[in-house]
Amino acid sequence: MAVPEEIPVEGLVITPDPMGPLLILGIVLLAGSAGGWVARRIHVPSITGNIVAGVILSFTLFHGMNIAHALQGLSAFAIGLIAVTAGGHFSYRRIHNAMRRIIFISLFESLMAVLVVFFSLRLIGQSWQVSLLLGCLAASTAPATTVALIRENHAKGPFVKTLLAAVSIDSSICILLFAFVHSLLGGLYAHGEVALGFSEGMKQTIWQLVGSGSFAILLGFGTSKLFDHHRFHDFSVLLVGILFAVGFSQYVHFSPLLTCLFFGAYLGNSSRENEEQLNALDPIEPLLYTAFFTLAGTAVHLELLATAGFLCVLYVVARMFGKGLGAWIGATLSHSSKRIRKSIPLGFVPQAGVALGLVVILQGDDQVPEEISSLIGTVVLAAVTVNEIIGPFFTRAALRKSKEAGLDRPRLVEFLDEEFIMPKLRAKDKWEALEKLVNFYAATHKISKKERAHVLETVLEREKEAPTGIGQGGAIPHGRVNSGTNIQGVMAICPDGINYDAPDEQPVRLLVLIVTPKEHEKRHLEVLASLSLMLSNAAIRSRLITAIDANDAWEVVESEESRSFNYFLEMGEDENGNGNSATAH
Repeated sequence: MAVPEEIPVEGLVITPDPMGPLLILGIVLLAGSAGGWVARRIHVPSITGNIVAGVILSFTLFHGMNIAHALQGLSAFAIGLIAVTAGGHFSYRRIHNAMRRIIFISLFESLMAVLVVFFSLRLIGQSWQVSLLLGCLAASTAPATTVALIRENHAKGPFVKTLLAAVSIDSSICILLFAFVHSLLGGLYAHGEVALGFSEGMKQTIWQLVGSGSFAILLGFGTSKLFDHHRFHDFSVLLVGILFAVGFSQYVHFSPLLTCLFFGAYLGNSSRENEEQLNALDPIEPLLYTAFFTLAGTAVHLELLATAGFLCVLYVVARMFGKGLGAWIGATLSHSSKRIRKSIPLGFVPQAGVALGLVVILQGDDQVPEEISSLIGTVVLAAVTVNEIIGPFFTRAALRKSKEAGLDRPRLVEFLDEEFIMPKLRAKDKWEALEKLVNFYAATHKISKKERAHVLETVLEREKEAPTGIGQGGAIPHGRVNSGTNIQGVMAICPDGINYDAPDEQPVRLLVLIVTPKEHEKRHLEVLASLSLMLSNAAIRSRLITAIDANDAWEVVESEESRSFNYFLEMGEDENGNGNSATAH
């Protein structure tokens, strides 16, 4: 069979790939890695370097070749992995103290983007169909870009947790809104009845949500069972799980992105062990991200910027303004900290995988008129080109403005993150307080009832031997477990005070529970000494007692004033205190 010299695709001329997919992948990885390296050298986000490298390849070595088609499977898997990672961050254990903040920010930033884009396009005379579809697509942010930038900047903290969860939610909102409007328009143009389109839209939305969610739960249950069998390698189990999530969803016309989001959320919430397994693919993530963003660059057509013109500029500006304003409103209404309110509007500029995937679905639907799908495809492709080049700068600025860049390093008191702080503990005596503290520890660390009973027993025994109140309103009860990777614990704030038999006979208002494995005794003494100094500091103690919520308390623990107590450990030092000596940074 003769091979055609040229294949027309949507106005572009694509020649068959003269290279095999493996050679293409090797070139993409080399070029993307080089672009990322150059970008870092000139203090530009490496993702921008990956994309620029892809653009250069598309105009040189890969000119006229359908590279995205050749590596379609790799791109689908990369998007699946990104969605699983984002879904895993939507873990109740991690976000229970931040649920109000995350929900408010997610809803306002996504829906405000939809409204601002819709009304902006309507003001310049665009049809309601085009305006509504582009508004729905504006709701999404790029999970891949966000996750990769957070890892590149070694960022960690409440802002990072909020941003990741919000990106997961707004991607889901975008998919659901698009599925509804897409089916609505399909019914309208096919049957001439808005009512029938509305019904079809509801059915499609429910099908995507229930179908993807149900399959993800079944897959997550089966995967968790395989994790329990140690003869199966965790890396292989998670790899196959993501392949099934993406492949089966495509086969039965579920949303692969929603399936992977739900799959990651199931693993993140089913058990502590399953949540930890989400890190099994960490070794290959940098390569996948490099390939994914470089491939995104090869799909960029700069000539579309001129074609889309003013409409693209208006879409980009309106979306950015809507997301920034909505995020700020959500953060304000949820009483987020000043640091989060000032940083969060910059975090939602990138836009890629979700929007592009939905555009492909739209362009493949014969029910929607070609003039509508072509116009939307042109605008979104051009907008993604702009957003993926400028977006990483805004997200990196947000991470630095939040002062959480560089915090993803081991600290002495590692366990006092926001999700492990109980802001309002009330109890009639210290025994009730200790039981509630252990219950909170069990819930946030997902330990079994048997393990909880053992921890409570050791805590009560230690308290009966010698009270753990240290005076000045502080107490540091501690329990033991037979084994573990590191010291864990929780903090509770008792505004009313508890009679605790402290040496100065003052009521206790701050309790920090330490749970230590037997092999970490040396580190236990260091943590105990550090916490004693921290709780004895009048300024820190006063700010903690008056904290309005867990995030406010975490701000105190992480502040510069506490850094001399809760310091970063030297690289190479293990949790037992071996290796380099711990020093304050």
